[in-house]
Amino acid sequence: MLKKIPYIQGLVWGTILFVLPLPLIQTLAIGVPTIYQSELFAFQLGSVAYVWFLVAIYLSTRPKWLDRLIGLPSIYMIHGILSLVAILLAYLHKSLSSSNGLIKLTGDWAFNIFIAIMLYSLVFMAGWLTTRLPIINKIKKWLEKVFKHEISVWLHRVNLIAVILVFIHVQLISYITAIKPYITLFDIYSLVFATVYLYAKFKNSRLLPKAKLIDKHELAKNFYEFTIRFPRSQKINVQAGDFVFINAPDNKALHELHPFSVLDFQTETRTLKLAIRGDGDFTREIQQLPLGAWIQVDGSYGRFTTFIHDHGSKDLVLVAGGSGIVPMISIITSYPDRPITLYYSAHRQADLVYANDLQQYAATHPKLTLHIQTGRFNSNVEAKQLPQKQTIYLLSGPNQLGHAWQQSLKRNNILPNDIYYEEFSW
Repeated sequence: MLKKIPYIQGLVWGTILFVLPLPLIQTLAIGVPTIYQSELFAFQLGSVAYVWFLVAIYLSTRPKWLDRLIGLPSIYMIHGILSLVAILLAYLHKSLSSSNGLIKLTGDWAFNIFIAIMLYSLVFMAGWLTTRLPIINKIKKWLEKVFKHEISVWLHRVNLIAVILVFIHVQLISYITAIKPYITLFDIYSLVFATVYLYAKFKNSRLLPKAKLIDKHELAKNFYEFTIRFPRSQKINVQAGDFVFINAPDNKALHELHPFSVLDFQTETRTLKLAIRGDGDFTREIQQLPLGAWIQVDGSYGRFTTFIHDHGSKDLVLVAGGSGIVPMISIITSYPDRPITLYYSAHRQADLVYANDLQQYAATHPKLTLHIQTGRFNSNVEAKQLPQKQTIYLLSGPNQLGHAWQQSLKRNNILPNDIYYEEFSW
């Protein structure tokens, strides 16, 4: 893979930040009447902010083609950062331009909604931020007792109302709508992104593959293994280490899609195994589903297999904490002839739910080396014993574990491009 991902990420950022807004900026520069030239920069800032809001909404639909390129955690991080910067530009636009009447009212309403949802999302829906700021993470856990998962999802969608208000705001400005090239592009951008978003939502509600829950059993306290089977008419492509989004359309509390790692997928029997730990309101509720319940599946997502393929036949070192072992098991069983070293830890012995299965598997697969313990490994000590070449490192588990191992590996001269950590929280 080497420089592939940084290049692609740069290309994505460049397209979003510069290429998409440029036509609107240019048509404004040419078409704004002389009397309003002093506010041209403010108009351009507002246009850029609008385009970035549209892109952020598109990214919230989880485009699979982009997931395979940069990973869903990166997509969600771009979504969050882009929204924050767009709000800053909207503030500058508001401060540097003047308006009145309904034009001002729609603009103010939109801005206030963006600010309110931003503050809420920074706590509840920005895992890339809360995992790095412990104080926000503590506030999130305390407030989650009141604001359930589905409430958070629906409140986040209020951003759509704000975007519609911005659209109306622009349509009310006569000297802007008089700039035909600009307003044509503005309307096309709005129509394209609205169409893509609405189709994604329609697909999630009506077109997703459905599977039947045929087995579930408790592996440990609050930790269940689900097996679902797809009808012959349904097709889904799942790679080793992937995760899927699922919901239960017949249960009012489980309408929103939620991500879970894939433990195993058998093409012949069309069965998919998921491991589900009850950490939140959604996961606790879904554990109560009866056998025979229908489950919708969106996926799959993930970059573990892509990362492995991009590095050829290199050996694998896998690091997993707690339920982060789930995607690693599917990788281990998918590459039985590849030398693999696994570090698997959990806070309690009871949480090492797959330790016995792994030991039995290793007994018949000598290329698998296991390190299993209660409590965290000392990543600094372990990293010194690991090879620096012809090996790639895949990490899965809590953010503290992932970040600690990343730093330890880099300190021991492991190339960053040979390390991939797929975060739990986005």
